[in-house]
Amino acid sequence: MEIATHAPLLELLNGFIVELRSAGLPVSLTENLDAVEAVKHIPIEDRETFKYALAGTLVKNHSHWRAFETVLKSTFRCRSRI
Repeated sequence: MEIATHAPLLELLNGFIVELRSAGLPVSLTENLDAVEAVKHIPIEDRETFKYALAGTLVKNHSHWRAFETVLKSTFRCRSRI
């Protein structure tokens, strides 16, 4: 994935991270970078794999799962192509 080619996805992920933090998830810079690296290798159209790649890098406590899913649905609901 070329960074310039996928700038809209990076912007979307940045907004997603901001919303996760607002929802109470403690997302570090390292976790943010890990999430970006993970999704570089997954087509966004493969929503289930995309979701779990983000969850694996960003959700560290089961109590945060519901907030993660809510923010994920809100952020990516109408995005068929980035």
